[in-house]
Amino acid sequence: MSELLMKGLVSTKRELEAGVADAEAELARTEEYCHKLEELIAVGKATLHAASQLNLQGVSRPSLSEAASQATGNDVSRLVKEGQK
Repeated sequence: MSELLMKGLVSTKRELEAGVADAEAELARTEEYCHKLEELIAVGKATLHAASQLNLQGVSRPSLSEAASQATGNDVSRLVKEGQK
């Protein structure tokens, strides 16, 4: 009975170690995704700030939605795809 219990404990330990390794890998992927989103937010804020400065100066500029789609459309699509992995 003791040998059977030891085998069960060893098996459980291996499963737990594998689960922890998987969780650590997922955490690393999530942290990288979060960092990319933070960068995208910073770009969006900078773009918004620049657009407001142009607006204050009375300079004609493209619509905000047009500028946003040109500047970040590919980034957003890529980040959404990465988030779904």
